[in-house]
Amino acid sequence: MADSEKPAVPWRTQCAIYGAGIFNFSMVPISALVVALYVTEIAHSAALVGIVLGARHFLTMLLSIHGGILMDRLGTRRVMIGFSAVAVVMPLLYPVVPWVYALILLQMVAGLADAMGWMGAQALSGRVMSGNPVYVGRMLFLVRIGSFVGPLLFGFLWGVLGAGTTFFCMAVWSAAGFVSVLMIPSPARDVAPERRAKFGLFDLLPNWSDHRAAFGIVAIPAITLILSVTIARVGGTAIQSSFYVVYLQGLAIEEWLIGFLVGTAGLCASFGTLGSAWFAKRMHPHWAVIGAVAITVLAIAVTPLLGGIFVILFLVIGLRGICLGISQPIEISSLAQALERGAQGKGVGVRTMVNRVAGTFIPPIMGGFAEIAGVENSFLLMGVLLAAIVVCAGFFVHLNPSLGPQRADSRDERE
Repeated sequence: MADSEKPAVPWRTQCAIYGAGIFNFSMVPISALVVALYVTEIAHSAALVGIVLGARHFLTMLLSIHGGILMDRLGTRRVMIGFSAVAVVMPLLYPVVPWVYALILLQMVAGLADAMGWMGAQALSGRVMSGNPVYVGRMLFLVRIGSFVGPLLFGFLWGVLGAGTTFFCMAVWSAAGFVSVLMIPSPARDVAPERRAKFGLFDLLPNWSDHRAAFGIVAIPAITLILSVTIARVGGTAIQSSFYVVYLQGLAIEEWLIGFLVGTAGLCASFGTLGSAWFAKRMHPHWAVIGAVAITVLAIAVTPLLGGIFVILFLVIGLRGICLGISQPIEISSLAQALERGAQGKGVGVRTMVNRVAGTFIPPIMGGFAEIAGVENSFLLMGVLLAAIVVCAGFFVHLNPSLGPQRADSRDERE
């Protein structure tokens, strides 16, 4: 059935899922800003500051697959409600526990809660919206707008109202996500009543057999491809979030202009998401995502070659943002369409784990390159490494008969 012939998803359901995605996804850049400002006031060690900020991704890296499994077993909406409630409470605790090591624990739990909300929104885009690129593109457009507006708003709140009120406003922001989850219709849980009735305490504990089953989906060629390009895409984002800023500071570019460039990437990505469905209809989605990710990698890798000219930096980071926006919805849609409805949570969990692993380890790898060859050359070396992953993904599509144009042609015949 063609996308245009699929039953329309009610606007109430769409808005609820979009809201859950916006308020959970945008908490990542918001917390990166607010917690960084807060921890530098109470910690005098740069190493401790880095540990506190990095701790936000640790539990998500370990438990994302289990979280996806819980969504498949217990119902996505049910799991989202629990974690969204935790997300509302966590910001309120930061001002009352001004100890660095306590902040590490808070960061772990808060990061996991926000990540599960975003994972749930992605899983529902597969279950309820059938991975339709139009719906996924809308969601990611709004998510990117939220991640652009959120840090600007909370940076202003911090300067005007101070730490305590800013953390309270973060709780209000998370509460809006909690309300969005409650607005998702109960049937969207998509779990049979008899399965929900078997819920017990041990269902909350990780199970190795479940993880083995989740890793088993990697054998699906389309999943292998999506995870490969995800590593390359997230690798480029990790560079932009770390050494890109360091390099621009070394060029004596003012901080607000650096923030403007980073924000430009996010804003352009929001518009790129709107074009993802257009590209997915006019070329095979797998080739579209490979091409878009290749440009995102190239655009960040050539930064030292741009001569520090602001206009060129602006144009290149804008191009990167547009291609980033094009690639992400296609990744999510391809993942959803490659899996059965009952395995959507597993798929999102595996993808999230790969995402977090890449985001955690690529900056240290680039740091090692920078120590050996200098910051400028580290961009080029990381670009070669990430580009090699993209090239391998392209060969994988070319050599695998279940991917590429052949698959698209057979799908069209069935429709």
